[in-house]
Amino acid sequence: MKPAVLCVVVAHNEAPNLPLVVADIRAQQKHLDILVVDDGSTDRTISVLPHLGVRWLQLPERMGVGSAMRAGLRYAARNGYDVVVRVDGDGQHRADDIAALLHALDARRADVAVGSRYQIEQPVRRSQRLLGTVLSIATRQRVTDPTSGFCAFGPRAMRMLAEHHPTGYPEPELRLFVERNALSVVEVGVRSRPRFHGQTSLTAGRIIATTARVALALAIVPWRRRVQEVVRA
Repeated sequence: MKPAVLCVVVAHNEAPNLPLVVADIRAQQKHLDILVVDDGSTDRTISVLPHLGVRWLQLPERMGVGSAMRAGLRYAARNGYDVVVRVDGDGQHRADDIAALLHALDARRADVAVGSRYQIEQPVRRSQRLLGTVLSIATRQRVTDPTSGFCAFGPRAMRMLAEHHPTGYPEPELRLFVERNALSVVEVGVRSRPRFHGQTSLTAGRIIATTARVALALAIVPWRRRVQEVVRA
């Protein structure tokens, strides 16, 4: 029996991009259920959502990608899904790479599959390497793309992260959380793509700030109690 998979699209002010993102997912994964989580958008997103033919949640104000993912994961857990795939609402994640993430969860029996982009423009690439080195040492596993938000969560990770997904700018801290709670993670090579419209929020300055936050997390996460795993009946 195939697992029930939900694609969670996280979006903040992505009204021009959402129709293209949804169309891309449907073209590549026709039977995949889609949930858009609107992270307090102030553009036309709320008027676009009802016309996409997808399920959607709207947060009352911007709470960050991590909080939006918690909402999506909780929805999935409460509605009987086994796997969640995160896709950002800007178009940078290619829907034809979703199959590789899902295959990695199954074939490698992993809890989390992360799409790693091996072609990222400078100077972001240099900052990525620094952050990746820090996380690789901390997790004792090679981290190639520490800021990738393109990932798939299996049943154990989905249930755990529904209540404990890191908030704010969460991708690097997610890798720390996964290691601390003995969830297995694999990296899957994916192709990078420019966002459909608008400008990316991922800059070298933001990565440096995130590296500082991860350094703080390194002093805290190892001392946190492990999360008690919830087993679904």
